[in-house]
Amino acid sequence: MGKKKVAILLPWLKMGGTNKVALRFIRQLVDFSDVTLILSQNIGELRSEVPDGVNIIIDEMKPFKEIFQEDIKKFKVIHIIKDLIYYARVKTGKDSIDNYKYLVGRHGFISNDSFDCAISYHGQSPERLLNLIYRVNADKKVAWIHGKISFTQDECLRMEKYYRRLDHFYFVSGPTMEAFIEKINVNPAKCTVYYNPLDKNEILQMSDDSMDLEFNKNVINILTVGRISSEKGQDMVPAITRRLLDNGFNICWYLIGDGGMRPEIEKLIVKYNVQNNVILLGTKTNPYCFMKNCDIYVQPSYTEGYSTTICEAAILGKAIIGTSPSGGIKDQITDGNDGLIVDATINSLTNAVMKLIENEELRHTFERNIIKKNFSGDGEIKKFISFLNTDG
Repeated sequence: MGKKKVAILLPWLKMGGTNKVALRFIRQLVDFSDVTLILSQNIGELRSEVPDGVNIIIDEMKPFKEIFQEDIKKFKVIHIIKDLIYYARVKTGKDSIDNYKYLVGRHGFISNDSFDCAISYHGQSPERLLNLIYRVNADKKVAWIHGKISFTQDECLRMEKYYRRLDHFYFVSGPTMEAFIEKINVNPAKCTVYYNPLDKNEILQMSDDSMDLEFNKNVINILTVGRISSEKGQDMVPAITRRLLDNGFNICWYLIGDGGMRPEIEKLIVKYNVQNNVILLGTKTNPYCFMKNCDIYVQPSYTEGYSTTICEAAILGKAIIGTSPSGGIKDQITDGNDGLIVDATINSLTNAVMKLIENEELRHTFERNIIKKNFSGDGEIKKFISFLNTDG
């Protein structure tokens, strides 16, 4: 009997926590299965990290304009009418999840292959979910949920009818699973917590590489890694830095990552006059050498399912500050024992940073305690392989 065939849907391979974790999962999965990676766009810095032997399909859906032009050219009257209805709904603000289903329906199957299992690894994405349901032929269909559901109540009801068509759900933390089940009425028996896989040896090895800049040893160097977007909380960093400086704390705060909110962060850096103290480093393929050399790691997210970067900082034995709305962080840090969990506010984060700067012994206690925890996700792959090999 040959290996089982598994398809994994991702939007692209841009640098980001979810995509990095997906690739680690794939690296483990290739030992057990034939893996096909389905990308919506053929872009991203992580393309080189796809393991050998993984089949890659680029599925760039036709834009509506092209579909409409083809229907006009071939005079497909029924399709033209449906196109116009779709367009009218978009123009009147009724561009719902159900509406997107029309575009999905105008495309054929992504692959002629039939898979034993297909996974929407960005499980909160309506686009990936609908393509999984309607355009992939698979015996089992799965969604991987990485954070809090941000849909409105109406959107949740619309998503629910599609989620119910899936065979299983994997969640990156217990709180993430609980929050999902509260909003989406799915069978809890179909839900499993699956902690993100990490390559501890790779992280330790890469952390020994040289940085392309030198940290000033005479100041406290703080680091945050993550996509620069509204949910990640980097917008608080300039104000927090200003308060710390005004209170006599000599710090430099480095932000690794890029994203749509970068221009806003740049304006805030100027507004609070912290150009020399908040440094935007952009995307780094190796953030671990920076993590290893920082004094404090801060994840200021407003929402976070299970923070990969906190796991990585923990493996490197860092003093970590996380935020309480970020459900999964409570699965990672024990507040007061191996890190701090505070409210995602400027006041709370400022006080937490002050506490760790003033109390160097507490900082070292956190470093000693956090490094003892197991963040590698060893053995988690067995959960998925068991599901894959189960009939029904």
